[in-house]
Amino acid sequence: MGAIIKIASATKNSGATINYIARNGKLEKELQSGYLCSDDYASARKQMKVTRELFSKTTGRQSFHLVQSFDEADNLTPQQSHQLGKEFVEKLAEKYPNREIFMATHTDQDNLHNHIVINSVDFTDGKKMDIKIADIYDLQAINDTIAEKHDLTPLKAVENNVYKSEIKAYEQTGKQYERDKVKEKIQTSRDQSTSMSDFTKRLADQGVQRSWQIGKKGQKTREKYVTTDHAGKEWSFSARKLGAEFKGETIEHAILGQEDTRDKETRNTERIRELTDSVRETAERVRAEQEENRQLERQREAAREASRDDGPSL
Repeated sequence: MGAIIKIASATKNSGATINYIARNGKLEKELQSGYLCSDDYASARKQMKVTRELFSKTTGRQSFHLVQSFDEADNLTPQQSHQLGKEFVEKLAEKYPNREIFMATHTDQDNLHNHIVINSVDFTDGKKMDIKIADIYDLQAINDTIAEKHDLTPLKAVENNVYKSEIKAYEQTGKQYERDKVKEKIQTSRDQSTSMSDFTKRLADQGVQRSWQIGKKGQKTREKYVTTDHAGKEWSFSARKLGAEFKGETIEHAILGQEDTRDKETRNTERIRELTDSVRETAERVRAEQEENRQLERQREAAREASRDDGPSL
């Protein structure tokens, strides 16, 4: 069936996911790799956390967890599977730049597979990434190109339902996914607003409308947040069911008490810039070291090839 890519989850606990794929440090070091972060799982986990904390993006989707699987027919070694994963990660980083990515290769099932965790937050501007249904096709196309390059077993559309099954699973989690996005937009708008009217406008600018029912005495009841996804489907979420912090009165109280918070944020701006520069420098240093290691490995391979070519003739 060839190599396939699956979006396993949009995780709210990135640290736990990294711990799992690295087997809490018990996985062989050579089967763990970091991109723009350390090859050590604990350090990579910490770097991703620091990035999210710098931009106050610690709630909602912390990272995305992808799985790259290979067909038994290809008879790959764990090291070969890991190298294929690294090639995919480099292309993934082009599609979603400026994000730390950690990968680990598992060998404990019938087929070898790579677990890939990509931080949802861009370490240069704090923007969160989003993976839509259309991206599933893009990611599989990237993977198909790598598989073809290495002469892996072709992935035949008539023999598998990878796209349909993946999209179905993705849609089944759609409500939770949209709920998380709405909650994140509410929190962002609340934190940036100076009044409730400002909050309502900021929320509307992000595609979320506030609505109520009017009671017999003219009071507002059943507060809701309404949004439409990229496919045009409408989603409605009760403020009560989202949680106490998402009710209008709670948000208004938070906005009124935010002036002190803004003063603190102003004082911390310079510190955040310095820390951001530090994260960027660390990522650049790690990338340079990894590139140097790749060059050394290419040189060693070239030397081995030359040695074989210069061997005695029969």
